[in-house]
Amino acid sequence: MHHQPIQPEAPADPLADYIPVTLSPRHDGWTAERQRIFLTALAETGCISDACKAAGVTARSAYRLRHRADADAFARAWDDALLASVSRLAALAFERATYGSTRELWKNGALVAESREPSDKLLMFLLQHLRSEWFRPKKATSNSPSRGAWGRFNALLDELADNGEPADPLLARHYEPEPPQTLPDPLGEADEEW
Repeated sequence: MHHQPIQPEAPADPLADYIPVTLSPRHDGWTAERQRIFLTALAETGCISDACKAAGVTARSAYRLRHRADADAFARAWDDALLASVSRLAALAFERATYGSTRELWKNGALVAESREPSDKLLMFLLQHLRSEWFRPKKATSNSPSRGAWGRFNALLDELADNGEPADPLLARHYEPEPPQTLPDPLGEADEEW
C-alpha cells in the first residue's frame, strides 16, 4: 500500500477580504502645488532648507517623500532642480570671484566702512573645474599645435641667412635713463627743463 503524505491545509489569508480605506488628501500634506513650490524654490536656490521654508514643510518630510517608492518622479525632479541651480550658483560664484563679497568693518557697534575684495582662490578654483581642458597639461601628439609650432620654428631657423645689417652691441649706457628734454620757449626766453 502506498501512502500519500497528508498536506496541511493552508491557513486562510487574513487580509484576503480586506479593502483599504481610501483617504482623502490632507490640506497640509504634499499636494501637487506644494511639490511644485518646493521644487521651484530648490531650482532657484539650491538650498533644501530654503525650499522647505517656501513650501511650508520640514526637511524631514521632504526627504520622506523623496524616498517613497511611489515618488520616483518627485525624486528625479529634485535631482534636476539641484542641477538647474548649479548654473545660478556658478554665476554667483563668478561674481564673488571677480567683484568680491562685501566685508563690513564695525567699530563700537557702528558700521564704519565696507569693502569688496575679489577672491583669487575662488576664481582659480572655478576656472580649473569649469574649464579644466584649458589647464590640463597638454600631451604632445602628432597633431598638437605645439608640435607643429616646433616643426615650423626649426624649419624657419634653417632658412635664416646672413645679411648686411650691422648688429650694434648693447652697452651700459643703453640702460641709463635719458636726460630730460628741453624745449625752446616760444617767447624767446631761456630754455626750461620739462
